Amino acid sequence: MPQPDPSRLAFDDVVIDFVGRRLLRAGREQTLEPKAFAVLALLAGSPGRVFAREEILDAVWGHRHVTQSVINRIMSLLRQALGEDAQRPRLLHTVYGIGYRFDAPAAGDAVVPPASRAVHRWRQAWPVAFVTLAVLIVSVVVWMMRDPVRRTSGEATVPQARPSLAVLPFVDLSRARDQAYLADGLAEEIRNQLAQSPALRVVGRTSSRSFEGGRDDVRAIGRALGAAHLLEGSVRREGSDLRVTARLVHAEDGSYLWSKTYARELRDVFAVQDDIARDVALALRVKLDVARFNREQGGTTQVDAYERFLRWRSIGMREQFDVEHDRQRLQLAREMVSRDAQCVLCWDALAVSLEAMARELGGPQAERLRAEASRVRGHIARSAPDSWVVRRDRANALWREGKRADAIALAKQVADTGPLTRERAWDYAYMLYAMGHLDDTIALVERVRAIEPRALFLSRDLQYDYTAARRYADAEAEYRRGLQMEGSQRETDSVAFFRQLAGKRGGGLPELRDLHRRLQQQEGFDTPFFRDLGTVLDDRGAMLALVGKALADEAYAGGQDAAYVQTSVADALGDTGLAIRALRKELEMQPGFDEGRMAQYPYVAFWNAPYSGMRAHADFKVLLVQAGVVDYWRQTGRWGDDCAPVGADDFRCH
Repeated sequence: MPQPDPSRLAFDDVVIDFVGRRLLRAGREQTLEPKAFAVLALLAGSPGRVFAREEILDAVWGHRHVTQSVINRIMSLLRQALGEDAQRPRLLHTVYGIGYRFDAPAAGDAVVPPASRAVHRWRQAWPVAFVTLAVLIVSVVVWMMRDPVRRTSGEATVPQARPSLAVLPFVDLSRARDQAYLADGLAEEIRNQLAQSPALRVVGRTSSRSFEGGRDDVRAIGRALGAAHLLEGSVRREGSDLRVTARLVHAEDGSYLWSKTYARELRDVFAVQDDIARDVALALRVKLDVARFNREQGGTTQVDAYERFLRWRSIGMREQFDVEHDRQRLQLAREMVSRDAQCVLCWDALAVSLEAMARELGGPQAERLRAEASRVRGHIARSAPDSWVVRRDRANALWREGKRADAIALAKQVADTGPLTRERAWDYAYMLYAMGHLDDTIALVERVRAIEPRALFLSRDLQYDYTAARRYADAEAEYRRGLQMEGSQRETDSVAFFRQLAGKRGGGLPELRDLHRRLQQQEGFDTPFFRDLGTVLDDRGAMLALVGKALADEAYAGGQDAAYVQTSVADALGDTGLAIRALRKELEMQPGFDEGRMAQYPYVAFWNAPYSGMRAHADFKVLLVQAGVVDYWRQTGRWGDDCAPVGADDFRCH
């Protein structure tokens, strides 16, 4: 039998060539920058070991004078190169609050090189004896973590950075005792789903099954399995009815942390099994406080509150921003805080929902909602002054004060110091985009998308971002991907419509008319201007004449909410002068424009019009100065993409 090759790691269709510094997947070399491969080799060279972020910075960069966000970007690149799903990682795992771990495939599927070979090129060689000892220690630790059942109660335990759980075989309580297959399958499904949580260590199936029958004391089971928590349960079937009880037990003292009984009609046993498994897995992650939505991040350990937060968040991720869905979100947010008054993100969701309803309703009722939202924000600031939510709100307040550099610095800190969720990164992304940092915005949103790939909300943002950066092929590819997602396609269809009007996508006039037809049924496009536009889509001059009419007649145009449509049409048709006129009118409708203190969101109008070349127009420069963008550029020295100073007093964009 040939000896393992310590210079490479091979498994499935993946080969990590440590000597050649290459990563191959399905026979094709994956493009990786040198630092990215260095991080991969460091982690893969010591499988099972958790590397702190600081360790990675020291080992690969040789110092700590780079931000930890660099590691986030590198990990995103590695996951893409390895074909990993960030939500369900198999190889690269995030250990929240600590760092990262590489889990090698099962023995026999891979050849793992010694750690010294993996990092040879960027770390000084250690004495041979020390290397041997280090590898031996790592191997023993990995062995003990993977097979803790072999340890006796008298042996020293290995400290665990993650909460540990063993899912015990469920007990069949049916009268005929003929549901063992269902009990066993249910426990296995729950175990598999829990194993997807990178912050939770789940004891393997073989180890857990050694305690089948439930006659052992839970404390003894916990010690034998090296598990701090146990999940036990029972299954009872009577005719077409199924009753499942699950209980989470603290192994040290046998106390119950959580228990729930599920009653279902047994029409499809496998669908029922999967449904219960997902529910139990979610509940356990919350009760053990290991989900991204945990106390440390402002979350909750109350399952009912968490379930409502997920429903609240799902509506937003599907781009369902209408009166009825805003009402649903407000109701869900009120129920969240009533179930867990300590949940900071629940209070934040309530403030967001109140503000959204205020925008929908207007008038005195809107004022009452805004006042309540302000009180909620005040409550968060008093009850959780050190939370990231308060820091994010402070960043937005600095922006409104015109302190854009300070606002962006604080918003960046919020995004860099926790799980990169849309909630943490969204305001920061808009601030970057507002100041014309388009490439930085794209990089940030792509990282969030890697974590939440099925969020239409993020796909929508990327389509705008790619278009603004004139990456039209990427925008089209993302549009096609987003069409497969659940939710409102109103915004994504509009970006595609203007891109097609500008001749930057295929399909011709029939597809343009189809997009117009779909948009005309949506709020913001149900205006006289957009209706008439659909009758002359084959006549550029007629369309431009309609834009001129809309600029002169606000009722015909559709008001403030539809103002960007005229800017976008004129820009897509290549009339720079008309696009500039429309842009000025659009911006002048925004509160704070004259003082250079708009919220970050209206600034997107500068960059959402990439087609006509108006960024090089003299009047565009005047608008940038008036809006305060140029002051920020000169203060920080960070000019917007495709913009640069000309001498001491002038600048240009293109």
